[in-house]
Amino acid sequence: MTTHAEVPTRSLSDRATATTIGILYLVGTVGGAASLVATGGGLEGPDYLASADELGGGLAVGAFLVLLMGLSLACIPIVAFPVLRRISERLAVGFVVFRGALEATWYVVTAMTWLTLFRLAGDDAAAGDGGIVLFTAGETGGILQSLVFVCGATMFYLILHRGRLVPRWLTWWGLVAVIPYALVAVLGLLDVLDVLSSTAAGLQAPLALQEIVLALWLIVRGFSPRPEAH
Repeated sequence: MTTHAEVPTRSLSDRATATTIGILYLVGTVGGAASLVATGGGLEGPDYLASADELGGGLAVGAFLVLLMGLSLACIPIVAFPVLRRISERLAVGFVVFRGALEATWYVVTAMTWLTLFRLAGDDAAAGDGGIVLFTAGETGGILQSLVFVCGATMFYLILHRGRLVPRWLTWWGLVAVIPYALVAVLGLLDVLDVLSSTAAGLQAPLALQEIVLALWLIVRGFSPRPEAH
């Protein structure tokens, strides 16, 4: 009889799962980067609607790209769940909730907000307080979404680490990189740091790079074939 410590090597279905996760990560990354290109780096400042008016159709394109990014990333926990639940069902469910349901909801709201701005941008009557409210709500919501992301990412890396699904250096990289990422969100909420500044981007860069490396690893190598150690 096979004991819990004698888990067999990863199956072909696990290999397909790893590849799919890697592809979804890359699609999400490309979608996010393309949305910044389409919107010229994003919307910012008190003249939120004036900026939206200048962007024109680029804002609508950016909204759809954000939606593509969000849905791609939200699919990762769902695809990964059958594999991750073998390591820790509790963490796997948390991953689905935070990186799936909650994060996907925010991306949908962001896309809807950008599309609303696109439709209202040329309306001078809506350009006053409406622009300020949308800007403040969007910025605050984005910071809170970062905290949701950090919680979900931490759960994911803990499962990968515990199950030795990928090399330990890769999971430690993720676990350490979430710390400065979370710091940006906390300082942003306290209005100490501009979350759109180059400093914030530098603090978030290690985790962004880690996700790209993780995606490529999963596509090329898949999950580790070694048995899990408990």
